[in-house]
Amino acid sequence: MFDDSADPVIRAIDAANVSRRGFLKTAGYGVVAGLGAGMLSRPALAAASLAPIKTVRPGYLTAACLGDMPIASVRDGKLIGTDFDMLQLIAERLQLKIDVQQMTFSAVIEAVKSGRVDWFGGNFAWTPIRAKLLLLTDPVFYTGAYVIMRKNQTQKTTLAIADLSGHTIGTATGYSTVPDMKKVPGITEVKLYDGIDSCLRDVVAGRLDFAVLDAPTVDYMIQQNPTWGLKQIPITFDAAYPSLTGKFASIWGVSPDKKDLFDGINEGVRWLWRTNQIKPILDKYGISNPDYLAPLPTDPRIGVDRDAKGALIGPFAHSPRDFSQAFA
Repeated sequence: MFDDSADPVIRAIDAANVSRRGFLKTAGYGVVAGLGAGMLSRPALAAASLAPIKTVRPGYLTAACLGDMPIASVRDGKLIGTDFDMLQLIAERLQLKIDVQQMTFSAVIEAVKSGRVDWFGGNFAWTPIRAKLLLLTDPVFYTGAYVIMRKNQTQKTTLAIADLSGHTIGTATGYSTVPDMKKVPGITEVKLYDGIDSCLRDVVAGRLDFAVLDAPTVDYMIQQNPTWGLKQIPITFDAAYPSLTGKFASIWGVSPDKKDLFDGINEGVRWLWRTNQIKPILDKYGISNPDYLAPLPTDPRIGVDRDAKGALIGPFAHSPRDFSQAFA
């Protein structure tokens, strides 16, 4: 029987996981209560008369996240990662402090949908189904399709769908790629995991041949842990498997009953793009491929939750509150 505890690579994954979760369990209300308390000088000047925004906890933005770098995590009591760096800039302008609740991927959408938390981030893909459940922001960046494997598994620099035949493949529960994975001819097993750590552990140990997870997160983890012996290479687009092989828009979700909050956050996302603040934030965490900033060839949201001009339509359509002064 394979003994995980005997493998230094597995111990390293476990140690990081336990350390992070141990901190989260002892952090009190949320992970970080009251972040942003000293960040009100600039937004006070930009939006001194900003009316209160409805949130779970008045004056606070309660954020759900997976706790995975480089997207959104907590270290030494501070929010770090691409999404949190961006969200803090926006929350500052909206005069909101930030609380964080870490949870598994499968729990995040339900927590936001039910109104227990206000916001989620973490490299979530826009999908038509999610657009019926939540208010979804404009894209924060764009992510391509990559497959994770052991370094010595293949010398190819890109994979095709046919290369997956005869192998096991895994991902996290709730990922949008799952239906496409189950359709691939010759896949011996599709394994679903509660999170990224357990899925990567099985790839490292040889219990799983391929994995498809959040590309930026895995790139960062591989860079930080070269002894794991993993690599991530792109998979060629195949129109028959658009979720598995296609590029997607990474978005944020907001609880449907928090329309003012959504309007403020979405205006903030547009402000980040307009002022060219997204690229340096991505670069800071090693996400430097220019493709992360390149829009999709065609926008699948048109006719679903956006019209041709980018205005909100669908089940949550409303006249947006004007937050332009907060982001002037």
